[in-house]
Amino acid sequence: MLKTLPVVVVACALFTSTTNADEAGYVKLVQADTGKVLSVADNSEDAGAKIAVAKDESSEIQQWKLEKDGDYYKIVNRKTGKVLDVEMESKDEGGSIIQWDDKPDSNDNQRWSWQGDGKSKQLKSKSSDLVLDVDDSGMVIQRKADDKAKQQLWNVVEVK
Repeated sequence: MLKTLPVVVVACALFTSTTNADEAGYVKLVQADTGKVLSVADNSEDAGAKIAVAKDESSEIQQWKLEKDGDYYKIVNRKTGKVLDVEMESKDEGGSIIQWDDKPDSNDNQRWSWQGDGKSKQLKSKSSDLVLDVDDSGMVIQRKADDKAKQQLWNVVEVK
């Protein structure tokens, strides 16, 4: 009993408090609907590379650090050091999500917040008020939040 208690406490803390996610080191962002993970398409290290969901291969290109920035998070890729970004600061539904160099100013399109209750939550863009979603080809885009859209729900899983 005493050996399992710390594991249970750590797991509960990770899933019940996203405010501590930035202290967890690197994480995988797992789409609740498919079990696929947030990844950079084609394993690209280039600024402007599209974000997609992919089969979990435990690759560093599929790992992210959630860095707290006020009431929002900057989501940094482990392999590239680039951040999750709404391409060209789009406020349109269907706007592409890419990785880009971290901008010190005018970076609302690189800041995200968690929406919802429970283990699975939506990731909402500060600039557009739209949430991460996945299109039919597996590319990550932004759309209006829909409580019934399972493809908009994400789980945070700590990388060990």
